[in-house]
Amino acid sequence: MSNIRPSTKLKVVSVSKLKSLTCLRKYFWRHILNLESKKININFWYGGVLGAGFESLLLGKSDKQILADMRREDKKRASKHTIDGQTMDEMRLQRQLIEAIVLGAKRRSDVKRMKLTESQIKFQLPLKCGVLFCGTEDGEGTYRGKPYLFEIKTASRVSPSYLDALKFGKQINGYAHARRKLKKSPIGDCCACVFHKPQKRIKRNQTIDDFVDEIKRDIVERPEMYYIWHKFKLGRTTVSEVGKDIEREAYILKLLYKDCGGKLLEPSMWPKQDKKCHDYSGCEYLPLCKNTAKWKMYLRLYKQREMLYDEEREEIAREDA
Repeated sequence: MSNIRPSTKLKVVSVSKLKSLTCLRKYFWRHILNLESKKININFWYGGVLGAGFESLLLGKSDKQILADMRREDKKRASKHTIDGQTMDEMRLQRQLIEAIVLGAKRRSDVKRMKLTESQIKFQLPLKCGVLFCGTEDGEGTYRGKPYLFEIKTASRVSPSYLDALKFGKQINGYAHARRKLKKSPIGDCCACVFHKPQKRIKRNQTIDDFVDEIKRDIVERPEMYYIWHKFKLGRTTVSEVGKDIEREAYILKLLYKDCGGKLLEPSMWPKQDKKCHDYSGCEYLPLCKNTAKWKMYLRLYKQREMLYDEEREEIAREDA
């Protein structure tokens, strides 16, 4: 792995970057050393492949094109990571379920009223503190002919609090804030298209094909268990408050960089939040945190994260190994 000489100045923030501030040590591993696990994160893979398919559907593409777009996204994501045999088997099953869920969405009346005019729209918003706020909207389009922002989500659990968090969260409101500041055409409504992952499991002696057929039937019989179209207003006050949060967090983060100075590469400058270590399926950086004194020995488990925005590269200068 190349030696890394990070800049001591923060240049770019994103919703993902600010979210990592819940644990400063995670922020350090992911956004300063720019590391990610060599093993594929099947949850990110699942969401990316399904999202690519649903975007294609809303863009009016044929079933053949939708499947081709999903396979292209699948190949792109899978090629960058190490995949063991057990994970490969799980992905093989999930591919069939994703296809069934995306194509099944075409039958839903709400989906027939949705239309994307553009997808994966990147933006840059200069903040007052001199940092760029960068993001990528899933899509802009219409619902019943009215302008809407669309956000595509996958989730294992969908509760009222989960949906409420979307309504007030940084991601969607951050995009709306950027649109208003950049003087783009205002869009005052959002539809969060939430795909609830199948909660059923393969039964004893049940084949993969039989299980996939069971899920396909369940999608038809209980569509409300798989598709949640959460529509809400992007209120001016809510969007403004989120904008203030983004500004303030970026400013605080900039001060942290400045305070670290020449010690930016020392993990001890970025305290860990141990209560977050085992959230969900566990933090991918746990081996590094458990062995902080010898963290460089564990770099073989990680690779350089692919950056989403060109501006991010300005924060990291590389030397040849």
